[in-house]
Amino acid sequence: MLAQKFDIIAITDHDTTDGIAEAQEAARKIGSPQIIPGIEFSAEDDAGDVHMLGYFIDIQDAAFQAELQKFQSDRFTRGQRMVEKLAALGLPLDWNRIAALADGGSIGRPHIARAMVEAGYVETVREAFDRYIANDGIAYVARRRLSPEEAVHMIHAAKGVAVLAHPGLLPDPEAMVRRLLPHGLDGVEVTHPSNSESVRLQMRALAREFSLIMTGGSDFHGLAIKPDVRIGMETPPEGCVQALRQRAQRYATPKP
Repeated sequence: MLAQKFDIIAITDHDTTDGIAEAQEAARKIGSPQIIPGIEFSAEDDAGDVHMLGYFIDIQDAAFQAELQKFQSDRFTRGQRMVEKLAALGLPLDWNRIAALADGGSIGRPHIARAMVEAGYVETVREAFDRYIANDGIAYVARRRLSPEEAVHMIHAAKGVAVLAHPGLLPDPEAMVRRLLPHGLDGVEVTHPSNSESVRLQMRALAREFSLIMTGGSDFHGLAIKPDVRIGMETPPEGCVQALRQRAQRYATPKP
């Protein structure tokens, strides 16, 4: 992988802000890049997963961090239950290895999938999901349910800007945008590897109609998780970062 230089990077891990302060400190020492503190909430809807991005969040907010701790605890318990299910299916995994793959972060399904690849049970992470741990998989365990609306409100409470992530993965992205508008949805992810050209055009039209911020990103998870996705492979729409920063001021100002 060729070395690349970025002026701005947004860190939006799933349900955790661990590592952001460390990255910001490292960036300060060398003068770049700017690190935007963020989050990606794994919300759920009756139609499936609905992910919500939060940008320029206050990672020091105590109430917000307390909620994240609950999610991380749930992820840990959920992961152990899925490993138990896999063992019952004749596919035992080493929990210590799964924790090592998470590298100190929240344990999620991608780490279990990677352990399954290493154990030789499946050939790819995608196969692990499709055969065993997808939402309809035989080893799936449901997580603490967070609605998309709740995710928006949690992001705002942490002084962040709420953006609908990778709408191209939703069965009806326009319906979800319209559903979240009354709850203060701030933006939509227009450029993303999973967004078809028709979805990009649809999201741009909705953003213009409802004055939503148009964002974009590579959704880089590491080559072991998404080997075809490279950091920086998607260019955000022009003015995206400035618009997010300005919108964040709305939530940073205490309400009278």
